[in-house]
Amino acid sequence: MSIVSPMTRVLKADEIGIAPHNAPRLLLPDPRTVFQQRARRLHYLADGHDLAAWLLFCHALSLAQGRLVDRVQIEDGEAQASLSLALTERSWGYWQALLAELIGATTHSPHSPPTQVGKGLTLEALALVKTLQAWPKATWQTQAQALLLGEDGVTPEAAPFLGAALQVEWTLRASQLPTAIHAAYQGESAVCPVCGSHPMVSLVHTGDPNHGVRYLVCTLCQSQWQAARAKCTNCDSPKEVVLLGPSEKAPIQGECCEVCQSYVKLLSLPREVQLDPCADDLATLGLDVMLEQEGYGRAARNLLSAY
Repeated sequence: MSIVSPMTRVLKADEIGIAPHNAPRLLLPDPRTVFQQRARRLHYLADGHDLAAWLLFCHALSLAQGRLVDRVQIEDGEAQASLSLALTERSWGYWQALLAELIGATTHSPHSPPTQVGKGLTLEALALVKTLQAWPKATWQTQAQALLLGEDGVTPEAAPFLGAALQVEWTLRASQLPTAIHAAYQGESAVCPVCGSHPMVSLVHTGDPNHGVRYLVCTLCQSQWQAARAKCTNCDSPKEVVLLGPSEKAPIQGECCEVCQSYVKLLSLPREVQLDPCADDLATLGLDVMLEQEGYGRAARNLLSAY
């Protein structure tokens, strides 16, 4: 069944205002609020949701990410080094702590399916944790590099832990970059100008000086970069983009391009101020399914999910 409704609207270039000159083109993340906000939103969205168990699992991961942010120390020289999508031997010291904490977080999570064993885990989950904890260093490195580059071969059960660990390290590094990086960014692109990863969603801000300005949100380092709302962010086509969703006023819709047949979710804070890029993306996987049924492919990634 088509999700295109009479309320679906088409955005044209002359219908969208130009972003204010004082609106920053690039926003670096604050790791001490990113993961806390995500965890709160996931817990809220899980209540009564069909994917409640999954959202609560991601909530536990987000809480662990927040704890790690307060404990992991990255030297200034390391933070200002290249944020290329390559894992080095030097970074593995962080990885051992990150992965151990994140995998262990599932054991101590108060949220779990009804059949429980051990410290709140199902037998299946307990077996998974033990398997992942037994993985050798080389396996984790290979899997993490594949996830970073969007390659095949990543074990689905390991992907959320990999993604969460990657996000902690790269978000910390991005947050410590010098302010001069803002001036170096001259325009939008389909990938993050800070680390080169893909966007997760696009986010329309509220409040001065960013009110009404759309930013792409990086799935890896959580940086945000300005992107015009009148054209596709994937193929850069100036042609019309179509917003598909439950209604014209829905706070989350798919911005779809007829040229490259791709979409990126558009989250509007002016319509719902509590939206969180990662949490609300995970909670609206049904929209992804419907958009794909309409013939569009997702041009964004969420490192905590298969999308």
